[in-house]
Amino acid sequence: MQGLLRLSDLIEGFLKRIADAGAWAFIACIAVITLDVITRKAGFQVPGLGSTRLQELEWHLHAVLFCCWLGYAYIRNGHVRIDVFTGGMTSRKKVWLELFCCLAFALPYLAVALPYAHDFFVNSYMQGEASEAPNGLAYRWVIKGFLYLAFITVALAVVAVASRCAVVLFGAPEQARLAPTPFAGKGEH
Repeated sequence: MQGLLRLSDLIEGFLKRIADAGAWAFIACIAVITLDVITRKAGFQVPGLGSTRLQELEWHLHAVLFCCWLGYAYIRNGHVRIDVFTGGMTSRKKVWLELFCCLAFALPYLAVALPYAHDFFVNSYMQGEASEAPNGLAYRWVIKGFLYLAFITVALAVVAVASRCAVVLFGAPEQARLAPTPFAGKGEH
């Protein structure tokens, strides 16, 4: 069980570093949106950065931000949960449900989706894919690489959460206190 805790801690640290690095896309996105608004209102364009490129860059930066934060958001329980079915459950039953869903739904889905995301990225890279707009951005494969990264981070996050659930359910009470899950915080199990 100690190994599962260490694995989960390593994965969480790695996902936090990716999320922290991706957070810089937020600052860049603000700058790009501001530049786009100013150039539109003032009626001029920055050479090499027309409105089409700026708008594409905006959604690219939004995608980078989302893709870098996705796995870490699951670890931190930052996603939407619907409490209709779980509202009356004990913390332990919720942890059982979380583990079941990780094993029965998330991991099989990711096992199917990851190869497709890989091919989606590699094909785009090999073709040198660019925007369909004549004055759009080149290197469309970069953003598809971030989509592939998002699937990898979610897979890692699911492994980390499932590991913590296993420790809470099957580990010693002392270990369970060290393995907070979305439903069983320290000391709750």
